[in-house]
Order: sequence, then C-alpha cells, then structure tokens
Amino acid sequence: MKKIKQRNQTGSVLIVVLIMLVLLTLVGTWAIRGSITSLKIATNSQAQALLKQTSDSVFYTLENKTDDALVFTQMRIGDGMLNYTLRPENKGKELVFCVRGAVVDNFAGSRLASVAYWDDSGAINNTEMGKNGFCQKNRITDFLSGRNAVMTQVTVRAASNDRDWEHMMEADDKESSKSTGIQKVVITATSILPNFSEATTSDLNTCLTDFTSFVDEAKKNITVTDCLSNKNVPYSTQEMEYTIKTVGASS
Repeated sequence: MKKIKQRNQTGSVLIVVLIMLVLLTLVGTWAIRGSITSLKIATNSQAQALLKQTSDSVFYTLENKTDDALVFTQMRIGDGMLNYTLRPENKGKELVFCVRGAVVDNFAGSRLASVAYWDDSGAINNTEMGKNGFCQKNRITDFLSGRNAVMTQVTVRAASNDRDWEHMMEADDKESSKSTGIQKVVITATSILPNFSEATTSDLNTCLTDFTSFVDEAKKNITVTDCLSNKNVPYSTQEMEYTIKTVGASS
C-alpha cells in the first residue's frame, strides 16, 4: 500500500490562519474608525447646539431687560450701553462685553465694557476704555460656568439710521421727510469653545481683542469670526438688529 505524500501541504494551515488574522484586523480597524467618526460627528453636533443656545440666551436676556421700562430708560442714559452706542461721536465704535457667569448683570453699563474700532490709519484701537471688557482665555472668570467650557463675547454698535419706507408717515417722501431718523443697534453674540482648539492662548485672545465683529468698508478688515475660523476655534456667531425708537406722525 502506497503512502500519500503530504510534503507539499506543510505550512498551508499557518498561511490560511495568518490571512484570516489580517482580515479580522482590517475589519476591526474599519469598525473602530467608523465608531470614532460617528463620535466626532455627535460631538460636533452637540458642541454647535451648545454654542447656538448660549448665543441665543444673550438676545433672550437683553429682550427681557428692555421690556422693563425703567431698565430700558437706564440703558439710554448715563453710562447705559445704548446711550454710549448711539452718541454721534461714537459712530463706528463697538462696545464689547464678556458675558461672565459670576456677574449678576453683564449689561449693567458701559463701565463693564471695552471699545474697539478702526482708526484713520487702519489700525485697531482697543484701549480707549481699557481691555477688561474683552473675553480672555487665561481668565477663569471669563467663562460662563465653572466647567470652563464656553465663553461668550457680545458687541453693540449703532446701525445705519437711514430712513426706510415702513417708518415713513403717509404722504411723505424719502428725501424731504421731516420725520426723526430711526435709531437702530446691531448686537452680535459670539460663543466659543476655546479648549476644543489647538490655538494658543495668545492667538485666541488676539482674535477677541484685535478685531471688530463687522467689516469696515473703508478698511476691508477681517472680523473676529474670520480670525477664529483661521485658528480652527469652534464658534457660533449670531447677529440681530433692533429698532430703538420708532417715528409716529404728530397731530
């Protein structure tokens, strides 16, 4: 009886096992990568939702404050934020507040704010009222809560006071109308997650202090959010324009 030679089959089982191990490793790697991607997507969605909610709360707070006639009057006189913003000599200037969790009323007056604007040379001027109003990553008190996660900076500036048709009196025309100009302000809320970025503290602070929230057509400057975007800092910016005074026909 002849023996069947199995010499050619030696080691084939080992090769098959190795191939299976490689395949299992690849499948496991793909699964892990898929899980990480899903986690990143979920984290990004949660972060954006948190930032938007935080910015929304700024407008909610301000609208509630202005519903109170006394509080609204205080905002229009003295060091009130609206009084400063609407003065003719402050046209083009932006009042800047850092919303701090430990402060009872972050909009109590311009004394809590800083000012930023572009001077005639095209350079930023941010020292006119000191720099305490700007948010700074290295100041723990500038965060909204003890978790040191979210930071929100709010700016207020006068909007264009050009007359628009909806505020004109009947039979008026836009050029010769004697009605009072409409006063408007633009409020911008920018919320950021500084610890979710690899930007240095110095770079992040520079974004918040050395730029305005709007583009000055004469200077063609970049904005705070442009700077944050360039540094890959997660942010959410929302802007609202409010009419401060309406015009009514006199009898």
